[in-house]
Amino acid sequence: MTDSLIAAFCVAALALLLKSAVGFARAGGADPSTEARSLTLALYGGGLALLTLGLFIALA
Repeated sequence: MTDSLIAAFCVAALALLLKSAVGFARAGGADPSTEARSLTLALYGGGLALLTLGLFIALA
């Protein structure tokens, strides 16, 4: 049960980080709001990755 929960969090974090990386690549300095949206997704992804790491350490 906990393995699937950790796996789901890892997939969600990776998806957010990947989506933000694609957003940064497309932004190209054209629109600040696009860059801000990508940065927000990157921060959410990083936070979720840290949460997943903490959950893994706590349950291991």
